[in-house]
Amino acid sequence: MVEVVRLRFWFVLLSATFLISLLIAAVSALTGPGSAEGGGSMGGGDGLLEVSSSPNPTQVRRGETVTWNVTINNPASKPVKSLFIKVVFDPEVEVLAASIPPSSAALFKLEEVGARSSATLSLVVRAPRSERIFAMSRSIKGEGFVSLSEEYSTIEEPYEIRCLVSAWAEGIGRPVRNSSALAVLGEEGAMVRVREMGSGNYSSSEEVRVDERNRSIEIARNVSADYRPFDLDLRMEGSRNGSSLWSEMIELRNDLARDTSYFGERNATHLDRWYHAILQRNGTVVSFGEGRRPAYIHDCERSRRS
Repeated sequence: MVEVVRLRFWFVLLSATFLISLLIAAVSALTGPGSAEGGGSMGGGDGLLEVSSSPNPTQVRRGETVTWNVTINNPASKPVKSLFIKVVFDPEVEVLAASIPPSSAALFKLEEVGARSSATLSLVVRAPRSERIFAMSRSIKGEGFVSLSEEYSTIEEPYEIRCLVSAWAEGIGRPVRNSSALAVLGEEGAMVRVREMGSGNYSSSEEVRVDERNRSIEIARNVSADYRPFDLDLRMEGSRNGSSLWSEMIELRNDLARDTSYFGERNATHLDRWYHAILQRNGTVVSFGEGRRPAYIHDCERSRRS
């Protein structure tokens, strides 16, 4: 009876040891070499294969170039052969040059990284810069309640470009991953913000030109409105009478020339005005008056060229 108890005891002990070994193996698989901010590693022979990446310089303006260096280090006593590198940028950038020609699958291949040595992949990329010219012309006519809010801006906010690197070699563990970031600086620009609200007869026309190359904005607007109460259809509840005097507010913010302008009108029964504004690096030019403006942006451009 004692021998049976001992056998059962050793069987339970061996089973517990086996389960603990499985648990340790599972934890090691989950927490083993993997992704890392600034560097990563994976098994390679009697050492660890390491990968790191860094941009030079660490911050740029839109449209400027940067060299991104991806370094593979092999501290082991044996060389690593057929090593593949995949590089992904978020957001996408324009790759101008690479020290290693990529394959058709956009992979970079190192034939060999010697024992206790390193290899570097260098990529020259350009930070995205928009050089779009946006032009719009529109006319609005209507009757009832109007609530108009619009904004045009060439101000650029700062953001980051991330470089995500994956590296793997034949016969060596799972891929090792690494990421690094490049700071893209914000840029000054111009902004036009318009707000109109009221009830009655309404007629408006507008031309806008936004040039992201030099961060300028040009806008020409005609506004004509007469106050009158209106009936608001509430469907199941019938209609209700409403009214709102006319208000117009315009904000012109020009960070390029360090000036901001506000003008407009509140609680008006009648609006009949035009204005033309140019916000650019050498200053803000605003002209406005009563009645319908005879010229628009394209007329002003012709007069400036002549």
